[in-house]
Amino acid sequence: MTAQLPATEIVLALTLALTAWAVVLAVRQARARGPRLLKDTGRHYRRCYERRSFLKLGGALLLAGVLAHTGADEAVDAAHSRRVRGAVSDRLAAWLKPFGERLWFLTWGLLAAVDAGHGSSRLTRWGRRNWEAMLTGLPLLWVLQYGLGAARPTDAANTRGARWNAPLRDDNSAAGHAFMAAVPWLTAARATRRALPRAAAYAGSLLTGWSRLNDRKHYLSQVWLGWFAAWTAVVAVTGADAPPPAAASTAGAGASGGGGEQAAVSEPTSSDPPPCRRW
Repeated sequence: MTAQLPATEIVLALTLALTAWAVVLAVRQARARGPRLLKDTGRHYRRCYERRSFLKLGGALLLAGVLAHTGADEAVDAAHSRRVRGAVSDRLAAWLKPFGERLWFLTWGLLAAVDAGHGSSRLTRWGRRNWEAMLTGLPLLWVLQYGLGAARPTDAANTRGARWNAPLRDDNSAAGHAFMAAVPWLTAARATRRALPRAAAYAGSLLTGWSRLNDRKHYLSQVWLGWFAAWTAVVAVTGADAPPPAAASTAGAGASGGGGEQAAVSEPTSSDPPPCRRW
């Protein structure tokens, strides 16, 4: 086993660096301030906890339940420990784990405060989206963690594997590190139309969750539920996907087409989701 990295010190150092960078960018770019904090939180909550979201949650719980109650979780845990885990994977997992620490909520909150109070830049808008997604998704994460009642693979008293039969006593049914680390990657993924960067960002959103599987701190179903909570929150904050490039180019062609006619462009209303392709 490798020595654990000082996760708190790493996150604090990155927090200070990102905040200082955000302030410098805001001063250099002299951009207007972003909206006040919590301005859109109510709208994000309504979108996150609407009927369609609960239908998706039902599907996610069905998949997690199959993994947890059929022995699939234990089989994946045993196979990974036997065939994948080793000194290299332990070192990699030790580097990835700090990106799922709770202090990242403070990091993104500081960037959101800079965005609202000092000046807006791409970095602060990204940080703000991350903070808003965490603020929106944490209640869902907590309900999953405490409501299902699953144990860790390494719990000494765990005699039931990954099964959900200790609600309000065990709080490991959804991986918190997977949630915290996935949010910024998913926000970045939904901010680009380019296929390769988007696929890379989605892949990055899985890395810290994998580290928890490698360290035997969570089963696969628990990593999945933590990631799903992050995805649900990010979708609620970033709104619907923008049209694909082909649709966008078609719209542009219509606007510049012959006949002197201009294509109608609808102005966003206060109820429209914020554009998710730009920060």
